[in-house]
Amino acid sequence: MGNAWSAIILTGGTSKRFGSDKSEAKIAGRALIDHVISEIPAETPIIVVGPDRTAFEPRVQVTQETPAYSGPVAAIAAGLKLVRTELVAVFATDMPLGPLLTPQLLNSMNEDCDAVLPLDTSGFIQPLCALYRVEALSRALSTLETVNGASMRKLVAKMRVLQVDIDREQAGLLMDIDTRENLTEVEASYSALHAMTSKEKS
Repeated sequence: MGNAWSAIILTGGTSKRFGSDKSEAKIAGRALIDHVISEIPAETPIIVVGPDRTAFEPRVQVTQETPAYSGPVAAIAAGLKLVRTELVAVFATDMPLGPLLTPQLLNSMNEDCDAVLPLDTSGFIQPLCALYRVEALSRALSTLETVNGASMRKLVAKMRVLQVDIDREQAGLLMDIDTRENLTEVEASYSALHAMTSKEKS
């Protein structure tokens, strides 16, 4: 897909339940943020929304929502200002395996939808592991009275959404890390899930 899409990675949550900055928590010796970045093709521009760090590779731009910790909608609005592509994928750092679903999201995007959201096995859509048309996302954001503290559900409701079912074998790719126990669960299944997805690509 070349530079047809960019990625916004959200890292700036308060991580209260986790107890520390989740983006720097480690799986297999690497920080979650580094896992997310490494799963995004090298030619794809990346915007990280959250605290800066010195170790980002050159293709990564960093910005911050204002005020800090004002929610994912505010973070997306901040990141979108740096996007120069037609499509943008949004990933939360606490779903480090989410980018592995990108090929399926890209293949599902069509002219009749503004966004492609995976539907997990519990029947919930995941707007923080999803693909959006930049123009439609910008338009939806502009209709909100304020982006600070706004809900993702309200934002998504303003777009034409295509829901994509994720089968049970891939359900682990949407595992959300909220606690230390969740981190242990994801780490235990990381290698198997990554190997499964890599095999499907080949």
